[in-house]
Amino acid sequence: MSKQMTGRERFFAACLMSEQPDQVPVVPLLMTRGIREGGLTVEEALRDGVASAHAKAKAEKKFGGDAIIAGTDLFTPVECVEGCELDYLPYAQPSLVTHPTPTKEAFYRFKEKYEREGFKPSNRVLEIQKEIRTFIELGYKETHAIPTPVGGPITTAQLMTGSSEFLTCLSEDPDYAHEVTELALDIVKNVCRLMFEAGLDACNILDPFNSSDILPPEVYRKHGLPYQKRLFKYINEELKGAAFTHTCTFTQPIWRDISQNGCVNFNGDMYPGMDKAKQAIGGQISLMGTLSPYSTLMHGSTEDVRNEVKKLAAEVGYNGGFICMPGCDIDWNIPDENMHALIQQCAEIKYPMDVAALGDLSNVFLAGHPNHVGKRGSSAQSDANVLAMESMVESGSAEHAETEEDRINQKLVEAIMEYDGDKAIEWTTKGLEVGMSAQDIVFDGLSLGMKIVGDMYERNERFVTDMLKAAKTMDKAMPVLTPLLEASGGDGGPTGTVVVGLVRGNTQDIGKNLVCLMLKANGFNVIDLGKNVKPEQFIKTAEENDAVAIGMSVMTNSSTVYAEKTKQLLEEKGLGDKYLLMFGGAAANVGLAREMGLEYGLDANAAVELVKERVEKQAAA
Repeated sequence: MSKQMTGRERFFAACLMSEQPDQVPVVPLLMTRGIREGGLTVEEALRDGVASAHAKAKAEKKFGGDAIIAGTDLFTPVECVEGCELDYLPYAQPSLVTHPTPTKEAFYRFKEKYEREGFKPSNRVLEIQKEIRTFIELGYKETHAIPTPVGGPITTAQLMTGSSEFLTCLSEDPDYAHEVTELALDIVKNVCRLMFEAGLDACNILDPFNSSDILPPEVYRKHGLPYQKRLFKYINEELKGAAFTHTCTFTQPIWRDISQNGCVNFNGDMYPGMDKAKQAIGGQISLMGTLSPYSTLMHGSTEDVRNEVKKLAAEVGYNGGFICMPGCDIDWNIPDENMHALIQQCAEIKYPMDVAALGDLSNVFLAGHPNHVGKRGSSAQSDANVLAMESMVESGSAEHAETEEDRINQKLVEAIMEYDGDKAIEWTTKGLEVGMSAQDIVFDGLSLGMKIVGDMYERNERFVTDMLKAAKTMDKAMPVLTPLLEASGGDGGPTGTVVVGLVRGNTQDIGKNLVCLMLKANGFNVIDLGKNVKPEQFIKTAEENDAVAIGMSVMTNSSTVYAEKTKQLLEEKGLGDKYLLMFGGAAANVGLAREMGLEYGLDANAAVELVKERVEKQAAA
């Protein structure tokens, strides 16, 4: 039996893989959720580091855990860029309202000033320093690890410019993308320096933009990994601190790169499964995660929480090098009983571990497994048209198509899948020459190709950058078709305006952008309200533009209230049934949709189908 360790000893024994801990270490991510226990709002805590520390100390005494975390989010570096505007929210992490350098002109103005005047910390960075010092005054440095999250270099770069803009730069202007990331790296280094000067133990570098959901692995290796290596070398050698890497969702293609980037711990969702990450890199680097924060910790029972913790211990932590933690930040409203279940179950699993004593876990699945309740799927998986066309493209059977129209549609799909704009124009022109309508070419060829690429993205076979390239390919062909579509009055295809945006409290807009992209590809006029959209903005824009639908992206459970509020305001105005109200995103599910009277869209393709059905019903009425 191992000696009884302090939380600090336990955490670092597992994190540094120096020895087996006495029991499974746990980091319950009491950041915004921890602030709640102190009777503060998050907004108040972000402006008062001492008060934030006392709130989280109260949460630690109530629940437990082996680390106490300063700060709440990845926005601290970008907040040090002049022109950045954050909305501090009462019950959730802050939301980025204004990208500080959305244009080259704005970037170079800031760069010139930065090079002349140097780094200037934001007020919140200084408050996090106070929070760290308060933890140390309260004695936590003796008993707990003290880390803080800091946005990574490439993630900070895209927050400076905007995600779509930065993705475009990566492919079309890589030298400029490097220039932005170079400056972002320097800002991140300075933020980390101030954190360690205050007495911090470790910076958890949050770099979700490197996810293979977003960047192809080769783009990460060229544009993300080198900056991570330089940052971690700086932290390790000059600051004499510890550095972790946090990257969300699908990361399997870059696990080995992450294990060699210079950090001592990798944490996040680790799709397609933490057990697979353990097998691949668990001998090289410690792993932290990945209890599902939404489907299990928020919506599961205490038994669900305990079983998932046991499964993680058995599959990932059996020989050490493992810290149990939710896969990403937890919601303000996580039930007390589930927090207790997480922490108590970890305390009950001792080393050396008796895996058999954990019981029969054959029907328990880790996040990322196809049978896990929170597994992401694709709405196109059962679409006969998608399946048939995917099969034809894979088999190369276009020359054996039953009709010339089928052959042309397949070639159009191939053009989209190959990102070949010239091919798209060629086969669009051939389609018109044989008498196909512009509507048929758009909806049975080009947009079907977009739907297939979207399906492949949901299956982790394509990347966000691929979706953008596919959209640009379709855009190449549209000038040939647009005059014909306008001349026909749009007959034969979808029509109508859809208002789309991230609700208040949300900043991760990749999914929302994909929904906009797919709606446009299917003939809808899209008004993209961007991020941090209030219910009143959705309604005002829908009324002014005679919209058929409002699409709301919801990434945190605390923000679902804003989707519900939109519905309530419409009902108060007597407009409850005027618009299709749909929502999707990480915190959305079909159960919540039914409860709030909304429609749930699993993915971008599902959103398109919901709007199509609405338009068809209106036309038939």
